[in-house]
Amino acid sequence: MAGVNDLPEEILEYILCLISPYNDLRSCRQVCHRWYTCCQGVVEKRKSHFFTALKVGCVKWFSPTYPSHIIPISRRYSHSACVFDSSMYVFGGCTSTNTTFNDLWRFDLGLHEWTRLLTTGTYPSPKAYASMVTWNNCLVLFGGWTHPSLYPLHQQWVLFSELHVYDILGNRWTQLYYPGSPPPTAGHSASVHGCVMVVFGGLQKQEGTSASTNDVFCLDLVRQCWFKPVVSEPMPKPRYGHSQIKLDERHILILAGCGGSNKLYNDIWLLTLPDNIYNRSEKWHWEQIYVEESEYMPSQMWYNPACKVGNSVVVLSTCGTNSATAGGNMCQLLVPGSVRRQPTNVWVPPVQQPEIRPHEHHHPERHQLEPNVNGQRGFLRPGIHPADQAESSSDESDDVNIQGTHSGQGASGRGRPRPSIRPNASSDRERRLQVLSRMKERLRELSRQQEHTSTAFNKTTSSRSTVTPHMLDISQVISHKQARWWPVNQSTDLPTCIGSPPQPSLLYSLVLGRGHLIMFGGIPHDPTGGQSQETVSNTVIFVSAPSSSYFAA
Repeated sequence: MAGVNDLPEEILEYILCLISPYNDLRSCRQVCHRWYTCCQGVVEKRKSHFFTALKVGCVKWFSPTYPSHIIPISRRYSHSACVFDSSMYVFGGCTSTNTTFNDLWRFDLGLHEWTRLLTTGTYPSPKAYASMVTWNNCLVLFGGWTHPSLYPLHQQWVLFSELHVYDILGNRWTQLYYPGSPPPTAGHSASVHGCVMVVFGGLQKQEGTSASTNDVFCLDLVRQCWFKPVVSEPMPKPRYGHSQIKLDERHILILAGCGGSNKLYNDIWLLTLPDNIYNRSEKWHWEQIYVEESEYMPSQMWYNPACKVGNSVVVLSTCGTNSATAGGNMCQLLVPGSVRRQPTNVWVPPVQQPEIRPHEHHHPERHQLEPNVNGQRGFLRPGIHPADQAESSSDESDDVNIQGTHSGQGASGRGRPRPSIRPNASSDRERRLQVLSRMKERLRELSRQQEHTSTAFNKTTSSRSTVTPHMLDISQVISHKQARWWPVNQSTDLPTCIGSPPQPSLLYSLVLGRGHLIMFGGIPHDPTGGQSQETVSNTVIFVSAPSSSYFAA
């Protein structure tokens, strides 16, 4: 009787391609030598298919869903994320109300399950925009920033120079104090080369002022000390919010970034490390990379994270030309409140404009009783609208005097009305009426615009702004100091995506898994000018290649 071992290798590889590339595939490797060889072939095929899908421009978007009784990780942006083994770890971040976290979550990439890690040791401060890298079964967390409390007022936001190491196996945080630490920094980047963590750029706070920097600091994780290497000129301009790509143990690529107000960068720089990274006297060399086919560059590269896939760098962004308006919204990336998107098309209930009518002169015999004065005594006069009370205060005085004469009160004081609380109530009312009139016209205009937008959206859904993978070829960066953007697929022969691509967002995380990219969190942002009523996201989105049969033709 034939068994699974009698299957041809092609059939066995096809079956293994259908299982999860994480724990399941790792278990299959341990069956026998033949299965181990087939699993290795499956891994290489996944990488090849994913790279081809990105290059062709057709990817599959998938987001796991959860039952209503299961509460996943809270919504956040500006968090720190990295992949270790079969899990993605997420630390910190902040919400739309600028509340920062110091929690640590683990996302199982095979089972698609979130787990909050209840760790021991010294917890980091609640913060966002810190760097987190993996080294020797540990997570190394450095820097970050947080918003101050609401009270007392006028507090400055806080930058950190804290260094924490999380032991993954021991589930424990440890705060480390090493000499030569950089100033409090946030919005920087980091990568590990051997036993040295290289930190570049960021927003630093020195002598009471905050400014972006282009300094390079190194943390020797074995010798437990910081040092600042000697770098060559010219060097990149000071920046934060950039991407740092590790090409190999001796080369680092820096992409884009923001240097402050009206300082948005799309340049690319290569940092070459010396052969002996521990030799403090050897110089580190900066070189700017010449970029070809820049017309295919993503339109908002300065706040979209980049990720290395093979010999290319992938950036998820919208298609089109660079938008100065979109960049202006992010020129103060770390300033409190500037990254929160407040929608302007929020529905406002219409206000009933009071009807303005000419005042009627009543005969004294109609008001034999004392009129109502400030709601304290007497009776309301018929025929007077409550909205007209402020304007008819002078009329009330005349009527009361007449009534007092007929009733025999004269100037006894009881029939005399009290003076108005606001002497200029009539002029204030006129101004309020004008404001209400303008608000009513504005609401009508917004309603017409929404109807027009809804009609246009129903006619064509292709106009919806979505993200598209952009690829930068870096195969000749080290040898020829040049890179090239691949054209974005706009062909009608092949679909541009399978599934529902996400809306444009910013301040999310993008990491590389096994044959796919993992996108998490962020703030919705439409660079085309459209507004979004969505809040901060907690969605995990997988960007992978379609099935192998898609490319068979």
